[in-house]
Amino acid sequence: MAILGKMDQTLASKGISMTIAPLGAVCAVLFATPSSPAARKYNMFMAQIGCAAIGVLAFSLLGPGWLARSTALGASIAFMIYTRSTHPPGNTLKYLCQWICPYF
Repeated sequence: MAILGKMDQTLASKGISMTIAPLGAVCAVLFATPSSPAARKYNMFMAQIGCAAIGVLAFSLLGPGWLARSTALGASIAFMIYTRSTHPPGNTLKYLCQWICPYF
């Protein structure tokens, strides 16, 4: 995290940010409660990747707005239940993906 912080500080003058809030929450879960089910590697990777893909897909199909966000929320929760990869910080990654998609 210190390396990402230094990279963020260096790139901030160019308008680029390395700050990713969901990954900070992942570090909190991983280091504060390493024995919890949410800190399992499978849960972390599956939820992060799956929820990010769901967020981008919802944005692509429904455009920006409340409908894409609410659809992505429900689909992400259903995805994590179906794959048994419940990881609360992963569910916030879909919003990040929807917020940065318009810039690409």
